Amino acid sequence: MQAVNEAFSEQKWSRLVEVGVLTIPGIILVSCQMAEPKVETPPPATASTPAVELVAGTDTPLYALTLKPELDKNGVVEAIEVSSQLTGGLADGEERLKLFAPVVYVNVMGIADRVTELDVRDASGAIDFTIEEDDPVPGGYPYFRHWTAKRDVTFPVSINYRALVQPEGGPGGPAFGIRPSVGGISGAGAGFMLVPSNAASQESILEWDLSGFDAPSLGVTTFGDGRAVVEGPPPAIMQGWYMAGPVEHYPDDVIEGDFHAYWLGDFPFDEREGMSFTAKMYDYFEGYFEHLDPAPEYRVFMRLLQTPPYGGGTALANSFMLSRGPVQPEEEKNEDYGDIRMVFVHELLHQWVGSVEGGSIDENWWSEGLTTYYQYTLPFKAGEIAFEEYVEGINRLSRNFYTNPGRDWSIAEIKKVGFDDNDIRHVPYQRGALYFADLDARIRAASGGERDLHSFLSDVFVARETGDIALTPDKWRELVREQTGEDETAFHKALHVDGMVFFPAAGSFGPCVVGERVTLEQDGESFDAMQWLPASDADPKTCRFVTNED
Repeated sequence: MQAVNEAFSEQKWSRLVEVGVLTIPGIILVSCQMAEPKVETPPPATASTPAVELVAGTDTPLYALTLKPELDKNGVVEAIEVSSQLTGGLADGEERLKLFAPVVYVNVMGIADRVTELDVRDASGAIDFTIEEDDPVPGGYPYFRHWTAKRDVTFPVSINYRALVQPEGGPGGPAFGIRPSVGGISGAGAGFMLVPSNAASQESILEWDLSGFDAPSLGVTTFGDGRAVVEGPPPAIMQGWYMAGPVEHYPDDVIEGDFHAYWLGDFPFDEREGMSFTAKMYDYFEGYFEHLDPAPEYRVFMRLLQTPPYGGGTALANSFMLSRGPVQPEEEKNEDYGDIRMVFVHELLHQWVGSVEGGSIDENWWSEGLTTYYQYTLPFKAGEIAFEEYVEGINRLSRNFYTNPGRDWSIAEIKKVGFDDNDIRHVPYQRGALYFADLDARIRAASGGERDLHSFLSDVFVARETGDIALTPDKWRELVREQTGEDETAFHKALHVDGMVFFPAAGSFGPCVVGERVTLEQDGESFDAMQWLPASDADPKTCRFVTNED
């Protein structure tokens, strides 16, 4: 998901690459991909972990902060006290210290307004600031408040404030807001943090003070269990998930292996079984894709909220959050949680799919479309879903696209709607997924079966990862032309920019499925669409989605 549009780009903060939203029966998925921060993961934090100590006057550029959740008399987290120290000076060319925080961040409203008791000082005492605010951006997209020091400062500088939790109510959307949950706290850094925006520091240290919680308690982030060192400028710490309190985890040994999961609440499925499945898919993707070898450490966060907004499924680099509302009486723990498993699959896949260079929402045809394509195809190839489920899934994908009121909308029109209409927001996901299925058929036809989408993308992923190519839309169209022998420019722009409705080739989803043009009826309307049926000679026991390695 690309929550950051052109207005956000003007903040000269390029780490966040993309944001988008997808719904899978009752679950909103939002996926943010950013340039992957390098992290060092020291041992987990406990209630007795001390705050980081810095030496006053050090010249080493560093941003260090301690997060202390504060509980009210009822044991509910009401705020996070942030104590931080910035050393080493400002970035080259900068004259005055600047701080910033979101006013709105992907439909989370009033974040900067909840930054209270701000106290910034150096050796000369308190530092006063002038405050400016970006123009509001429609559609729930981010815009920011900026603090600029009125005088020159000396280092180190202490930056202390109290961030109130996101209140209940407000518009629905991604789970970025910092919310109390089951005696703990969770959310994204962008949902509560104020950080320096022009510091020389290229490294941050995160610490937890868990003294407000009963033992045992954990503090964990995207960047590590407990104390974490994050390479990158201070804003990098905003692009991670945060969770603290009576956190349960998978596996039992919190520092074992490269896949970790943490949750607050009792979900209507077996959490450890669900995370075991997700870990298995993580291992499968590491083998299926060649460009991340080895795949980086990954963390899953889940939280159960008692009041709206509930959130949904949302991915950041090397991690995702599943956020939902209270368990309903009719819900029971069972093994049939297929829809939620597909949420897990989708969010994991963002790590391997990544993005195409260019405008945020403009390139969701790749970041979300390709992710959605893999979401529907790879679980079948991995043997995790039956052939019947595979066919049912791609028919659901097809039906959702052709009956979507925005199926013929241009990307410019979709961007204007933003997060105000989830159906419209899904169009690049669905349209992109069908595009990649059709491209697979075109590559197989052009190569006489010698090449397919998987072998083609394997080369593209490796070239992008090693820096051999800058994967822009123009470069992509050039690469496709080399595979198919046909100019991709007009078709690609008509489809993903102008919003053309198209119908993939009959063999787009492999040799075991056949597509045909049909008319769908929904709410009294008729829609031209594609329907997918098992091929007459399909063998569910042996048929898997064809790749170069099969």
